[in-house]
Amino acid sequence: RVKSIQFRLQRDSVLSKSIKELYDFTCQVCSTRIAVRNVPYAEGAHIKPLGKPHNGADDTNNILCLCPNHHVMLDIGAFAINNDYSLIGISGKLTIHESHVIDQSNLTYHKKHIYIND
Repeated sequence: RVKSIQFRLQRDSVLSKSIKELYDFTCQVCSTRIAVRNVPYAEGAHIKPLGKPHNGADDTNNILCLCPNHHVMLDIGAFAINNDYSLIGISGKLTIHESHVIDQSNLTYHKKHIYIND
């Protein structure tokens, strides 16, 4: 065993939880709802990544409720989201709750700096 110290960016888990609850832990991309032993599971995904070099905001206007697969795909740039919420790189359209406001500048940033357009 080796003792180590790790520094990580602290996120506000209340914000992520509020978005997941808003969507009933259902993926905004594929509408999959995962539950293990009747406990729902989804991930709060930041559109514009937190920390350097992206410096995205830890705010509900930058968080999506995604299944683990679509979270990873968003993070590695396998797909992006247009301002009309249609998807680029995969088929479909993002589900948006009427009370969830997405900052369009985060979508633009993700398309420009994260999305890999083959």
